[in-house]
Amino acid sequence: MLFRTINSNSIISYALLPVFLIGIWANALFDVSTPALPSDETAMPLWNLIEKLVKNSSFFASTISMLLAAIMAFGVNRIVNRYSLMSTQTPLPGFVYLVLISGFISIQKLHPVWFFTPLFLLALERLFLATGNRKPMALCFEAAFWLSVGSLFYAKGIYFIVLIWITMVILRSLTGRSAVASILGLILPYLLSFGVFFWQDKHLWFLNLTTENFFSGVAFFEHNLFSKIYNGLAYFLILLSILMVFRIMPSLKINSRKHYRIFIWLIVCCTIAGLTPYFSLEVGPLLAIGASIMTSRFLLTMKKSLIQELTFYLLIIITFTAQFLI
Repeated sequence: MLFRTINSNSIISYALLPVFLIGIWANALFDVSTPALPSDETAMPLWNLIEKLVKNSSFFASTISMLLAAIMAFGVNRIVNRYSLMSTQTPLPGFVYLVLISGFISIQKLHPVWFFTPLFLLALERLFLATGNRKPMALCFEAAFWLSVGSLFYAKGIYFIVLIWITMVILRSLTGRSAVASILGLILPYLLSFGVFFWQDKHLWFLNLTTENFFSGVAFFEHNLFSKIYNGLAYFLILLSILMVFRIMPSLKINSRKHYRIFIWLIVCCTIAGLTPYFSLEVGPLLAIGASIMTSRFLLTMKKSLIQELTFYLLIIITFTAQFLI
């Protein structure tokens, strides 16, 4: 059975991940109806370099996003297993992550957020290391720094500094010095970028570019009936998973409780962001970090293996169907 094989924590289960990824990404790789890159005349500096590299090759762009999705899947597995967020060592969260981001072809296409997301996950990992550290300033600086570097690809990622500060509060790493360190880490990449563009006499252009990207709205995705049903089912599953985690929270270790709260806050922040004029479907890869961990824990708590298998198969079938009907 597929679920049992994936959840076995064997070499086979990890080897299946890239095979599974290619299969679930195939439609995006050969889809020519969706633009290779988002239409963005005011691309951030690092994203502008990627645009020049990819140009108009839809296949090349989708291949890069697929590789970044693989990095994220292994990254989610790494953080889950490193901090014992599941009852057993398992690659399941990585598979669930890939399923949750694959319903919309537009999400699978290359977007600046795909370069921001791994750096954001790295920022969270740096903060996790600050737990119990008497001097967490350096780690808080690093976390904000990597988030800020990511925002030079995806400008609106800068707003997720709020989640960095929430994480610092939950992990009890927020002090006056660590707060200043995080602000300095947030500012430093932009100071360095400003210096580079000042040397090229383009500093005013850089200021206008960042200001426009920070405050400009985005075009909302026009949902059809099936996309509304798909989103409804996905959020229903995520909500059930969160409620289940709340139910078992008292039995978890203190650090695990903190980590789960952080990922719940990530889901909440992404959901709220998606309802504003400044974000749209591109928050999917970020939201899926927390959602995949919650959903995986929910699947593992199911007592009957048959229900586990059916739920996992149903999730995959709905995702593949969504790729053709949305």
